[in-house]
Amino acid sequence: MKKKILITAFMPFAGRRQNSALEVMARLRPSAFKNCRLYREKLPVSGQVIGRKISGLISKLKPDYLVSLGLAAGETAIRVERFALNIQDYGIKDNSDYQPKGRLIKKDGPAAYFVTSNPARLAAAVKKVSVPAYVSNHAGAYVCNHLMYEALHVITSTKLKTKFAFIHLPLTTEMTAPETGRTIPPSLPLATLLKAVEAIIKTLA
Repeated sequence: MKKKILITAFMPFAGRRQNSALEVMARLRPSAFKNCRLYREKLPVSGQVIGRKISGLISKLKPDYLVSLGLAAGETAIRVERFALNIQDYGIKDNSDYQPKGRLIKKDGPAAYFVTSNPARLAAAVKKVSVPAYVSNHAGAYVCNHLMYEALHVITSTKLKTKFAFIHLPLTTEMTAPETGRTIPPSLPLATLLKAVEAIIKTLA
């Protein structure tokens, strides 16, 4: 039986028309992952919706592997997240104009969850294909962290064996190319980000 891989990516946010995560997800080739069936899902950048959305997807599909992709503008490398924190503390409004400050995601939930994959191993796999990467101890307190916490809560509480990884991607060079002046943000080519994510999925699977 083929293993099920669920890939998620957020819609554009913060006034951008594109999101590196979506661009990479759209270009993943199912044929690149042997004995696996690839499922893809676009997710809203909405803290009031993301919990129900990701919990529903996991409960319905029961994936063997879940790789969630997010955008971290300003990064110069692939960022593999290690912990999800039980906090909503948004620095900017989400796409639904929601901006909680210091609010728990789950009132009775643990302070944090450790991802069910091996972040160091995944970062090493990315470096092996000549792409910079590092392990990050937490994903901040925005919608990316919110998704992580909700996903790990349902995986843990229902005792699923899903291996979950959250990957933050820099801007693509293609996204920054139209910008001018001396304050152009750091980026990596889309093809490089795609190579990195493919390496992560192959390492998980």
